[in-house]
Amino acid sequence: MLLHLTDGSPRDLADAKAAGFSSRESYAAARREELNTALTILGLPPSQCLQFSFVDKDLYLRLKELVVQMTCLIEQIRPSLVLTPAYEGGHPDHDSAALAVAIARARHGFRHREYRLYHSGPDGSMSTKDFLPCGQHRTQVLRASHAERELKSRMLESFRTQKHVLRHFETEAEQFRDAPTYDFRSPPHEGPLLYERWGFAISGAEWRARASECL
Repeated sequence: MLLHLTDGSPRDLADAKAAGFSSRESYAAARREELNTALTILGLPPSQCLQFSFVDKDLYLRLKELVVQMTCLIEQIRPSLVLTPAYEGGHPDHDSAALAVAIARARHGFRHREYRLYHSGPDGSMSTKDFLPCGQHRTQVLRASHAERELKSRMLESFRTQKHVLRHFETEAEQFRDAPTYDFRSPPHEGPLLYERWGFAISGAEWRARASECL
């Protein structure tokens, strides 16, 4: 079961216009269609892809609601394993996903694993090579076969509006680890977070203040 927390379309329209769309709704629809194309390649029916109704980049404004919806969904599905992005300051929505599942995990027993996405490198660039170090759990690296790399490449090509981001990701391997016990009241690393460097309309301090209200 795949869950998207947002519709992938921010309110500011910068991403939508850069991709050639004039409205938030049309950009959101295009991103959903890209997903459906990738799922068809994988052989996963769209019915197994759920989506909450939150707006991209707005999750921090509705963290309490997110926690309630996430907990209710997990109670309904009863998963033995849940995968999320790590708490790394790459994108506030990714950090919100990590928070919501961590809270749900404390209430309902399941294994919580993380997959690698991105965070700020030492020079402020987007780092997609590995996790931020946590010292709690070993990182598992899964090397892809030739057929798996071809499949992943075909799926990535479906996301035409995201080419500028996806070009930073490799297809040779995937990385996973058990989710550490994060202190969401503290920043994930020293210095500016990646989304702060990118000029998002939210600071890490504001995100952590809202997260603290949920903990």
